[in-house]
Amino acid sequence: MTTERKQILDLQQFLPYSLTNIAMQMSEQFSELYQQQFNLTVPQWRVIANLAQYGERSAKALCDMAQMDKSTVSRAVKSLLSRELIAAKANPTDKRASLLSLSAEGIALHEQIVPLANEWQARLVSGLDSQALQQFMDTLRTLSEQLNKNV
Repeated sequence: MTTERKQILDLQQFLPYSLTNIAMQMSEQFSELYQQQFNLTVPQWRVIANLAQYGERSAKALCDMAQMDKSTVSRAVKSLLSRELIAAKANPTDKRASLLSLSAEGIALHEQIVPLANEWQARLVSGLDSQALQQFMDTLRTLSEQLNKNV
C-alpha cells in the first residue's frame, strides 16, 4: 500500500528555510575572517559587536540582543574577560548581574575588524545596485517588525 502525499512544502520557496540557509552561509564565510585573523568564535564576535554598538549591557541583555542562549553567552563572556577584551563591573540595579563593556583592547580589536567586515559585506552585495539593496534591507526590517508584533 502506498501513501499519497497531498502537499509538499517547497523548501526553496519557504522563507524561514531560505533565510536560515543564507544566514548560516554568510555567518560561516564571515566567521573565517575573525576566527583566523583574530581568534574569535561566532558568539564572542557577536558579544563584541553588540557591546560596540549598544554600549554597556548585562549578559542577559546580550542574550536577548544577539539571540543566543545563556550558556553560549556565558562561555563567550568568560573567554573575552580572560583575554581582557571586555570588562565587568557591578550592576547597581541588580547585584546578581554584572554590566559588561568593551575594554580598550576590545575597542581596538573591534576597530580592526570593522573595515574588514565592511569590505566583506561590500563584496557580498556587489551584485545589487543601491536601490535593490535598500529595498532588501527595508523588507528585512518589515519582516522583523512583523515577527516582533507576534512576540
